[in-house]
Amino acid sequence: MYSLGFLILASFALSLVLTGVCRNVFRRYGVLDWPGAGRKTHARAVPRVGGVPILLSGVVAFGVLMVAPLHSGDLMEQSLPLALKALPAVILIFLTGLLDDLRGLTPWQKLAGQFAAAVAACLGGVTIHAVGGHPLPLWLGIPVTLFWLVGCANAFNLIDGVDGVAAGIGLFATITTLVAALLDNNLMLALATAPLVGSLLGFLRYNFNPASIFLGDSGSLLVGFVLGCYGVVWSQKCATILGMTAPMMALAIPILDVGLSIL
Repeated sequence: MYSLGFLILASFALSLVLTGVCRNVFRRYGVLDWPGAGRKTHARAVPRVGGVPILLSGVVAFGVLMVAPLHSGDLMEQSLPLALKALPAVILIFLTGLLDDLRGLTPWQKLAGQFAAAVAACLGGVTIHAVGGHPLPLWLGIPVTLFWLVGCANAFNLIDGVDGVAAGIGLFATITTLVAALLDNNLMLALATAPLVGSLLGFLRYNFNPASIFLGDSGSLLVGFVLGCYGVVWSQKCATILGMTAPMMALAIPILDVGLSIL
């Protein structure tokens, strides 16, 4: 529990500082989300690269805990291989969003980056190989995983741009996953969710109305993708009905929003 508390508090403190710094830097260099049509309700230009402080806060907090003399020994050592395997996928989805924020990508380029990240996640072991305890063949499990991860990333991408909405829903979904993991005594998943809880809490200080920074594509794709990975890991570790419903409940709002948008 020390490790869990440390990850939340450290990532929260780092996010508070780094979000303010990134907001000022990106405002100075003109990396802004301008008011416009659609879901954009803000009246002035707002920096949009919120993924930078969120990723840095979580990675640094986890890294510090790994080298700290008081971390939870075996549990952290067991968590490290999974974290390292998932890191390339996380970096790929972040870079895809960052490039879109900084230079702009075509829809197909953006989608290609998302699928590349999803493939990297599958190669790292984040794969749906069973549903409700019933095995899935590899030819079916991998495509389902790819579309789930890409769908989750885009779900959060679509709801960004309104003060506090995407980050707030992301925080709710992450806390839901954290609580479900603790109730099931899945401490490895709980440790994985803790840095995102702290990072989003710190970020929301600047994202509530009136927002002075948005998640942007780098942040919204990152948060949605990571939550999708949490859902896959959780569903495969728990063979009960809770294992399938918990990820869907945590991500219900953005998934429903995407469904209504398509209809």
